[in-house]
Amino acid sequence: MAAQSISIDKYPKGEQQMQAVVKVDGDSEQKYLEGTLAEVPSPAPTEPQTPMDVDKASIYRHPLFPLLALLFEKCEQSTLSSDCITSASFDVDIENFVRNQEKEGKPFFSEDPELDNLVRTLSLCLIL
Repeated sequence: MAAQSISIDKYPKGEQQMQAVVKVDGDSEQKYLEGTLAEVPSPAPTEPQTPMDVDKASIYRHPLFPLLALLFEKCEQSTLSSDCITSASFDVDIENFVRNQEKEGKPFFSEDPELDNLVRTLSLCLIL
């Protein structure tokens, strides 16, 4: 398998922004480079937010959104390439994400069960 890089850049997360890189090596080994958080000021709203804007912001702030974005990027890369990404590589990405969340003491779910269900469902759709 040829080497390819997938990165998560500039997804809004309230006052913070998360960046992560996953690299797939030729012999199917996966390396997870831990995300770094940088303080990014939120832009001042110039017009009233619509309900859709509020919903989008809630999704972007969800603790599992970086994983969802990573899985989506990986699926998109696999459709653009002749290289086959195995389901095992998704398992490795998920395991590494979980370890990183636990190590940093970050939650996996929000206080909104409906939003949690949406993000979980979207993530499952990408890996199935």
